[in-house]
Amino acid sequence: MKKTLIALAVLGAAAGVAHAQSNVTIYGIVDTGFIKLSGQDIKMGENVNNRIGFRGVEDLGSGMKATFELEKRFELADGTLKGYSGAENNNKTTDWDGAANVGLKGDAWGAVRLGRVNELTTETIRKMDPFYQYGVGGMIESTLRSARISNTVRYDSPNWSGFHFGATYSLGGNVNRDSANAAMLNVLNNGADNDGYAVSLGYDNGPLALVGNWSRLADSNKSYNWNLGAAYKFGPARVSLAYEHTKDKGWYLGDPNGGYDDATNPATNLPITSKQDNWLLGLEWTLGPGRLNASVNYAKVKDVQGMDWTGGSKDLFKYALGYTYNLSKRTAIYGNVAYTDYDDKQLGEFYGAKNRDSVTGVQVGITHKF
Repeated sequence: MKKTLIALAVLGAAAGVAHAQSNVTIYGIVDTGFIKLSGQDIKMGENVNNRIGFRGVEDLGSGMKATFELEKRFELADGTLKGYSGAENNNKTTDWDGAANVGLKGDAWGAVRLGRVNELTTETIRKMDPFYQYGVGGMIESTLRSARISNTVRYDSPNWSGFHFGATYSLGGNVNRDSANAAMLNVLNNGADNDGYAVSLGYDNGPLALVGNWSRLADSNKSYNWNLGAAYKFGPARVSLAYEHTKDKGWYLGDPNGGYDDATNPATNLPITSKQDNWLLGLEWTLGPGRLNASVNYAKVKDVQGMDWTGGSKDLFKYALGYTYNLSKRTAIYGNVAYTDYDDKQLGEFYGAKNRDSVTGVQVGITHKF
């Protein structure tokens, strides 16, 4: 009898624990194909970032929920992890590059998350790009853009008839002279240490979408970025317009490389600084079981220091066209082509196209979402 009672008690306790567990969703994207860029061999690569993630929600009652998210990003073609975390973490690879956060959510007041989260400026403005800033057709990226940021608290408001608001605050790396690593002492000694923060305002209701952002990355020497975007949908088509301004003072998440492959001027060992302006006009058109994507991108770069820069401002034009064909709700095949015309080879190098004043990119592949 005692054994029976004990067994029932254990089963009851186990049932109570199971009842208290989170409702966990496993999700992901697998994507790969072939990419050919001017001056390079054909390679395998993605259009949409490959990922596997876990989301959890626990109902706490009274309209309150606990949430968490963990997400890995990886290269499908060779299985390697993605991730970059900056000088505050000795430039080590970030295992959970996509997301790593926990938080609380309320029906009346919104949601708060702590840890590694999407950067508001990037998350919102990329929705104005028909290519979502992915693949060969994606919008030219600011040297300060960070898709995700660490050591951050993020707030997202409820949706008020289409209006919404977001804000983030990010801690900089440790610059205490008694315990800081060499990289962060370098950040401190160059006066590049700062906390980061961002605000986002948006409206998305019916055919109209509007967004505005302002962002300062942590440990960036107070570099900043702001952008505005608008989109309107009519029938099968959606037209979008975006503008982005970047003031890059030569540091990116505590790294004096400033986000460049050719990090610094060997003669001065100074980070590369610049001002960047970027305009995008986009079109999405539903055709049959798929979608036609097209964009024209114009960017201007000026006030560059820290590299052998001749002349004043330089500009580029990028033209992109693509089609995504949906085989099902989860699987699609795609083909994209883009042409970028740089003012000269210097500007091409600034954006990572070494020894090129123009680049043509062609990409075909398949995407599956689960």
